[in-house]
Amino acid sequence: MNLPGIGLDIGSRKIKIARVKKKRSGLEIISFASRETPRGVIEAGAIMDPYVLGEAIAELVNELGLKNRSVISAVAGPQVYTRIISMPRLTMKELRQAVKYEAAAFLPVPVEQAAMDIYPIREYQDREGSKIEMLYVAVRQSQVERLKTSCRLANLKLQSIELEPLALNRLFPTPKEVDFMAFLNLGAFRPYFSIHRGGVMLFNRNFSFAYSGYPAGAALPCQQAGFKQWRFPGTERVINEIVNEIDRSCQYFKLQHGKGPDKILITGGGARIPELDQAIANSLSCQVEVADLLSRVKFSRLPGEEILQELNCDFAVATGLALGGIGFW
Repeated sequence: MNLPGIGLDIGSRKIKIARVKKKRSGLEIISFASRETPRGVIEAGAIMDPYVLGEAIAELVNELGLKNRSVISAVAGPQVYTRIISMPRLTMKELRQAVKYEAAAFLPVPVEQAAMDIYPIREYQDREGSKIEMLYVAVRQSQVERLKTSCRLANLKLQSIELEPLALNRLFPTPKEVDFMAFLNLGAFRPYFSIHRGGVMLFNRNFSFAYSGYPAGAALPCQQAGFKQWRFPGTERVINEIVNEIDRSCQYFKLQHGKGPDKILITGGGARIPELDQAIANSLSCQVEVADLLSRVKFSRLPGEEILQELNCDFAVATGLALGGIGFW
């Protein structure tokens, strides 16, 4: 039987939950809801008060009738450390043990204070023998524990914890004609830029700027949905800052991989910024689009226009996380 998945996206400005089911006709969002994140609970992506956060999540859980359900959530922001590393070819169990010693040389926190995992990218041969290239991911263990506490208080069972960029790439798979696919997620206080190849994340960078200068709650329509856009004072400055950061990131990526991304999808609340996609496309000479969540999902009952605007711009991560929890039995 096809079991719906539930994704929990905890943002600095909003908490979002989406429940998604896979059907023959495609993906269907069964239910979803959001509420403002209590002030001071999330800072730079880090959970500061798991108890207040748990109470806020519980309100959404009660609203959607999701008590005691399994959920997938994510970690993001500066407390997440990623790195591409190469090691001798071993079993996954051996690699997970060996990488702890490797990480001690570059991890900014003690290894014993970090939760870590690895994702194989490719196997290759060099003069030293068989090697494996991997994406190394680590997060402070304290953040994992705080997320578990919040979910427990909200009567949710935390099934797994992922990286947000991986959830986005699951929702928007790389087209066959695209070599490198990138995601620019513009959250209110913790935007990031990631580049993927064949479903594997090769690059991830957190930006220090934010689009939080835009009025809280301002329903700036998303471009892809075809709604009218709004412009606020400082829009051009924000666009220039984003374009410069993306350009620097792509130049660095080119040094490692010989070329930049072929396509960039913009997600998050900042996707509402008018003309941002065109500005990035003009600077990088690549395909840039505002991610269209509505083209990927269906509804048993179509929501109103205002709700569709919020869903299209703000629920990509939650939906991608929910897809990771869809199961069969």
